[in-house]
Amino acid sequence: MHWPRKFASTRFILLVVGIGCLSAAIVLVASAGLPERAAFTGQIQPNGQVVAPEIGVVAPPFRAATPDGDTLDLLDLRGAPVIINFWATWCEPCRVEMPALQTIYDRYRARGLRLLAVNLGETPAAVRAWADEFGLTFDLLLDPRQQIAAQYALRGQPSTYVLSPTGVITHIFYGPVTEAALEAAVTPLLSA
Repeated sequence: MHWPRKFASTRFILLVVGIGCLSAAIVLVASAGLPERAAFTGQIQPNGQVVAPEIGVVAPPFRAATPDGDTLDLLDLRGAPVIINFWATWCEPCRVEMPALQTIYDRYRARGLRLLAVNLGETPAAVRAWADEFGLTFDLLLDPRQQIAAQYALRGQPSTYVLSPTGVITHIFYGPVTEAALEAAVTPLLSA
């Protein structure tokens, strides 16, 4: 098919303009950079440090009660690798992964690993019953108003965050995590 001359020149002009716009966009992005996601999901602490629920950024700090009424502060665990797992008793995938979490904790707690299982909105009695059912020995925490879940921009449960001894998030697992995946994430962070 042969295009009339006036249509061919219009197509050529549109092609040149399109290439020019694309080139300008590439130059703009290359010079300015893409925004860091942590700048949008995080908070700036009084000391100027950015915390965010993102890989490569310091995890948002929190204090939470245990089912027995004690309090645990995430900042007190600096110097140790930490796993934070968000769960609920009605969550079937949480039920599936709970034995893997306990196995990893049993295997590495002597090397400094801490595991914090943050329950979303349930009673202390329900959390204790769950711990008894699964023989859990790691720290269980309560998030009755789901404020910690909000800090971590939780997408659903289970969700698991692995933190380095400096508090930086190294891995995030959405959905049930396997023992092998968790072990691969944790072992590089452990003391000898």
